[in-house]
Amino acid sequence: MADFEDKVKAAFEAEFERTRPRPGLRGRVIANAVATPRTQRGLRTWLTPPRLATIAAAAVLVLVVGVGVRLATQAPPIAKTSPAPSAAQLAFGKLPPAGLHPPQGLGAGGGNTPTVLPYFGPATMTWSGQLPKVPSTATVYRFTLPTTADEDAFAARFGAKLQPALLPGDPRTYRAPNGYVLSIGADPVAQEPTYRLIRETGPSPNQPYTEDAAHAAADAELARLGLTPTWRAAVKVSRLNQSTDMPLIFFVQYQRLIPLGGSAVAGEVNGNGDPSGAQVVVDSAGQVLEVSGILRLAEQSAAYPLRAPASVVNAAVTATPVTNESGPVPAVTLTQVTLVYTTVESGGVGYLEPAYLFAGKFNLHGYPNEKRVLVPAVVPGALR
Repeated sequence: MADFEDKVKAAFEAEFERTRPRPGLRGRVIANAVATPRTQRGLRTWLTPPRLATIAAAAVLVLVVGVGVRLATQAPPIAKTSPAPSAAQLAFGKLPPAGLHPPQGLGAGGGNTPTVLPYFGPATMTWSGQLPKVPSTATVYRFTLPTTADEDAFAARFGAKLQPALLPGDPRTYRAPNGYVLSIGADPVAQEPTYRLIRETGPSPNQPYTEDAAHAAADAELARLGLTPTWRAAVKVSRLNQSTDMPLIFFVQYQRLIPLGGSAVAGEVNGNGDPSGAQVVVDSAGQVLEVSGILRLAEQSAAYPLRAPASVVNAAVTATPVTNESGPVPAVTLTQVTLVYTTVESGGVGYLEPAYLFAGKFNLHGYPNEKRVLVPAVVPGALR
């Protein structure tokens, strides 16, 4: 027994020194330790529980460090290693990696009070879910961030005039003749400039109103302002303050959808992992209180190779937390993964890139939370 275990350990060390772990490592190492083939009957006799424990422990350390027992025992499929893309395949060169970047900002939670709080702190994570089917390539969009002149031209569409800044560094603010105040500035969550048209009047007293009516009012105002999305969108209407003691407000969220080929699409999210695109706030009298969205200029597009979802599971469950949280580290099982798009800014240029958004719900201090992890979807060779 001792001689066998010594062989296993020595074989693992030798293999690990020669090369990085890759598919089939477990079988090769066992074969190296035994050195001679065995029959099916011999294997059953040889793989006694103590020996299985020795092999499993060594395999877990090498193959899935930090993944957890679930992945180690279920042995999820490992995608074949993709060859490094050539320079000719990378139309925009290597991309800055996508990632989450709270705090909450434009469109966070769809604008309504979230029933589940997003969590970005440390957690001990495992994976238990169904992996999506994705294409081998997806479109990446590149765009130039707007200049001050572009912002002024956008404001001129509404007849808005620039107002003096109250404090250095304040967003550029314009006053429009239709009762709106327009502000434009860089949003750290969106990672690009955003606009907000806010009406100076408060919400109307509560009146009977429906989600469909709020949706129609939002569509009409976007059309009147010339801000109707030119891209395909998923529309979600939600309520805030359903109590009669507070004004009833409707949030109409337009999430941009990116085509993936066929009927498949991927939704755009911001740095919180929340839907991104445009949003309209409507009161119960049908009055639009606010219109907000991303101030993005013309886009260029190019296809980039994608990583298979199975190849990023380990990166998700071992991801570094985005924020620091005090208290006990929660144990979270990630149960969902979705191909999404998110913006990354680098050197004055914006990129709309595909990424895998992992999520898992858990309770923290008596409240429902959702751990979110974002992993770049383009192959590692296409990232900086």
